[in-house]
Amino acid sequence: MKRNNYEQMSEAILELAGGPENLRKVSHCFTRLRLDVEALDKCDVEGLKKVEGAKGCVVNSGQVQVIIGKEVEDLYPVFLKKAGISEDARPVETAEDKGEEKLLNRILNGIAKIFIPVFPALAASGLLKGILIALKFGGVVDPTGNTYTMLMMFSDAVFYFLPVLLAFSAAKVFGCKQTLAAVLACILLHPTYTGMTEASSIFGITVPVVSYSSTVFPILVGVFILSLVEKGCNRVIPKSFSGLFTPLICIVVTAPIMLIVVGPAVNMLSDALGNAIIGLYNATGAIGGAVFGAIYPFLVFTGLHHAVVPVELQSLAANGYDPLLALCAAANAAVGGAALMVAIDSKNKEFRGLSVSSGITALIGTTEPALYGVLGILKRPFIGAAAGGAVGSAIMAAFKVYSTGLGPVPGAGFALFLGEKFLIYVIGIAASVAVAMIVTHIVKFEDVKLEG
Repeated sequence: MKRNNYEQMSEAILELAGGPENLRKVSHCFTRLRLDVEALDKCDVEGLKKVEGAKGCVVNSGQVQVIIGKEVEDLYPVFLKKAGISEDARPVETAEDKGEEKLLNRILNGIAKIFIPVFPALAASGLLKGILIALKFGGVVDPTGNTYTMLMMFSDAVFYFLPVLLAFSAAKVFGCKQTLAAVLACILLHPTYTGMTEASSIFGITVPVVSYSSTVFPILVGVFILSLVEKGCNRVIPKSFSGLFTPLICIVVTAPIMLIVVGPAVNMLSDALGNAIIGLYNATGAIGGAVFGAIYPFLVFTGLHHAVVPVELQSLAANGYDPLLALCAAANAAVGGAALMVAIDSKNKEFRGLSVSSGITALIGTTEPALYGVLGILKRPFIGAAAGGAVGSAIMAAFKVYSTGLGPVPGAGFALFLGEKFLIYVIGIAASVAVAMIVTHIVKFEDVKLEG
């Protein structure tokens, strides 16, 4: 889509959303432009669904979410410019805002804002590692060679320094200086600290030795504490001195708290979470996989799937692999299969074209167009998607198909599963698509006539 199309699209969305004066906050996730509005009754939700280039629109807890797709990252700055909002501006939340927005929605939005900027780096690194492991498994490359070693270093770097990346994006969410947050993460990964073989001390207090590389939750809690310290300093230190003393106090106060108390405690809880995930996965097996695969399309439809990302990252950090992405891949494939069967059974030529394109997009790794543009309209194909997701995910769980990283699945991120169980991965995806198509055909649906 060209820039002039983004400008026209932004103008249309802005007008149908009630104009700039009706916007309270603007953000985006992987595929949605999220608009927090002053008055919902000033928004033409049905009109937003029909904006050229948009794939749908939903209202979730008072927030208007326009489904754009992968292009949302390119549309977002254009929309902000049209709305007269600075891209670096931080929206100020009032007590009224906090009261109106449900706690769960605020948490999910926060998770999305933290992990979305980091996701491209995670996907690229994960795919590179998957390719390298596959080449090693196939005997194509020498794992002791310099090239393999260097490329593996490239793939590991983002995970090793993950706390730094998360600190930078979390700081924007929590409202503190991003550079200070990054410094806090760097302290946790500094060679002096990582090279310690026994506990040290600071101010006479013991500092335990903990490995923070590849971790997720410790730095998020640390940045939150940093934001509280920074805001406290800004309230009591005169502005003429704050530029010098606030950063100093933030680091000198927050870093010891992080190293002595918060980091070790949160890291222990994080490891327990990672072990619990694997334990639950192993205990429930195919049944647990089937349940997850059946409900995952509904999680994506409601936006609750963002909560899965930090859990996956914690599993990667604690165990070196992630069991959930394979289940997500099977569920996404089922959504694609349901949409493709709609394309076959529908008598509406225009709707068939929409179903084919959104079905293929789902098989690549983005399901929102199919969920909102096809399944969400017809409703009954959701049954097919749930059935296909259950069968495919049960296969993945039964054979313990794991990923080496994160990425869009099933199609675009296939390299994450290359190895001895790749054939099982392919069978699981094929089963998801086949079952979803068969069940969608059996349950039938009431065909639609598109307007306009």
